[in-house]
Amino acid sequence: MVGSISLLVDSPLRDLAFAMREVPADVRKHIASETRKHALPIWNQELRERAATRFQQRALVSSARVGVTARNVFLRSGSVGKLSSGTPVVWVSTVAEWGFPQGKKVDVTNRKGKTFQRSMGAAVPARRRGGWVVHPAAQDAIPRFASLWIQTARRSLHEAEEKA
Repeated sequence: MVGSISLLVDSPLRDLAFAMREVPADVRKHIASETRKHALPIWNQELRERAATRFQQRALVSSARVGVTARNVFLRSGSVGKLSSGTPVVWVSTVAEWGFPQGKKVDVTNRKGKTFQRSMGAAVPARRRGGWVVHPAAQDAIPRFASLWIQTARRSLHEAEEKA
């Protein structure tokens, strides 16, 4: 788990989570769509700031997605799309985020079909327990998403009450 906010303590998020149970479905859908619309640029910005290499940009930033439900905001990266070589992003996203042991040899097959070993070198970052891009970005973005969700829900609830 990258990061989360506990609703066990008394907080505006806890109150909002309880209030969302009583909100009509069309208002919940509006809150989710508005949150998604404003959350994706925040998520992309956080990822872009941390991606140091072109490989990380293509594998993690270009595939960033945000999902919003009535109770959660899901941050996704590295699961959809392909690189320019045709390689699915999901195959390389783990290496782009967590790195690779620099001295380790990997088996590579050339165009003629001959298999040989090479080291990864500087193509990918070194191993890092906390991740390089997605996990640090998520830890910084989660409080921003919580604030966004509260503001969007309050505004949507007030607008729905004015219409009624």
